[in-house]
Amino acid sequence: MKKVLLMMAMSFAVYWGYSQTMEDIRKMLNEKRYTEARAAINKGMQDPKNANNAELQYLKGRALNFISNDSVTPISEKYDLKSEAYESLKKSQQLDPKETMMKLEQYISYLDLYYGFYDLGASEFNLKNFNKSFEAFKKALEVEDFIRSKGYTYNQVKIPAFDTALVVNTAIAANQAKNTDEAVNYYRKIADAGIGGEGYKDVYEFLVDYYSRKDDNANLYAMLTKAKALYPDNNFWNEVELDRIQKSGDENALFAKYEEMISKQPKNFSLIYNYGVELYNRIWGKSNEKPADDASKAKLTAVLQQAIAVDPGIDATMLLTNHLYNEASDLTNAAAIIKSKKPEDLKKKADLKAAGEKKMDEVITYSNKVAEYYEPRLAELKPGQKANYKIVLGYLSDIYSLKGDARKSAEYEKKRSAVN
Repeated sequence: MKKVLLMMAMSFAVYWGYSQTMEDIRKMLNEKRYTEARAAINKGMQDPKNANNAELQYLKGRALNFISNDSVTPISEKYDLKSEAYESLKKSQQLDPKETMMKLEQYISYLDLYYGFYDLGASEFNLKNFNKSFEAFKKALEVEDFIRSKGYTYNQVKIPAFDTALVVNTAIAANQAKNTDEAVNYYRKIADAGIGGEGYKDVYEFLVDYYSRKDDNANLYAMLTKAKALYPDNNFWNEVELDRIQKSGDENALFAKYEEMISKQPKNFSLIYNYGVELYNRIWGKSNEKPADDASKAKLTAVLQQAIAVDPGIDATMLLTNHLYNEASDLTNAAAIIKSKKPEDLKKKADLKAAGEKKMDEVITYSNKVAEYYEPRLAELKPGQKANYKIVLGYLSDIYSLKGDARKSAEYEKKRSAVN
């Protein structure tokens, strides 16, 4: 009998002592003695009977969260403290289906953890600890998703249905940490949600570039479709698509794509000019191939004239000048090599010479436009621009020499020689 009574007394003593400890822990937390509270909690949890005590788990979560927010707590410890606090709070709810303590505080601890992880992510990012920043931002999203899934609401703040800023920050941190695949996962959330507008173009550029480099055509063209719909005037989409076709080596497909794109964007200078460059290289950049036909040359002229109409500078005019000069040279040379005195050959020679002179007049017109553009800007010209200026002056000198105007030829040559 005595033995039974003794066991009952011991059991009562354990319960009473534990009850007193719980009260002490609450008092410590109220008095902001968080480290003491944590020590008391750890001591209480050493007893296996307390492992499933909902209130003790709740108090542990609060204590650890308070410590993680303390300014004296090293930043290197904050993430683990907050993570452990989060798990303890969730466990307290599992142990107490009525969620007595969490309801009393209106689940405010979760909101505090969400903001805490968010701020920690920003702090680690500013310290260039990008891996830690990514993990903290990711955890903030996890807590936010938990709050949203439970339907918790707060008077002081509304949890967004989609936290765009946090998702982007998480992606940026992942990318800075060289964790490209994770960055793609989070950027993809933005794209999949169809979010656009100011500040989000870079997201789509990142994804398009990523899928292009991965040769993932399915995702690439799906992303291009979304990107073009949101940012139709961004040349980057055209560049990526054209680059992929160019790498395939199918020149006809490349030109067809240019035609298609230009038909949709007839005032896109960059697109039209680049098409002109491609055509120019096909005609004049491959000397080992047979000469281009007249139709191809006429096509290039038309494309460059279209580019000139929307050119904010002089690049398209310069390229057309080169093209016309090459045509004039070909015609003049073709006429010069005809030595036959047969009537039909003499007529052909005369026709070629006349066509060459007509082209020379066109070269004069466009060369003067280029020279007039560059001359007042001479002091600020870049090396390539200065070289172009000298080229057109050389064209003018050569053409006037062929025309027998030595004075004008010398005038342009003097200008050309004066350019440093």
